[in-house]
Amino acid sequence: MKTYLNTLFIFFLISIPNIAKSQNLENFEEYIVNEWSLEYYETGGAKFPPKSGHENDKMIFTKDHKSESINNGVPQVGTWEFDKENGILLVVEEKNELKMKFKVISCTETNCVLELKNLEGQKILAFLVAK
Repeated sequence: MKTYLNTLFIFFLISIPNIAKSQNLENFEEYIVNEWSLEYYETGGAKFPPKSGHENDKMIFTKDHKSESINNGVPQVGTWEFDKENGILLVVEEKNELKMKFKVISCTETNCVLELKNLEGQKILAFLVAK
């Protein structure tokens, strides 16, 4: 009986991250519909504030899957879609058809953490806060 309980306990511990991830992404499409600003980003284990001139940058996602980003005062419009199975947010900028692919790490009504890779393949975590 003790072995069975130990096995059950280990299974439960292993399952927690998967349960938390699925619950975390369950409401993503509801939560992402908002205006988001970058609180800070993390790369190589170090945290950085938004770069100078980008303090007022933001991303806006609407229910009809439209997106708008303000980057250094320049607006860009596009669309967004969410691949729930893989936890991927794809944002396509309309004018240049630029595709930005983000792995959703976590998302609540007030905070969102997205992972992206820069041109050198380095992972960057973006910590966003809802307005």
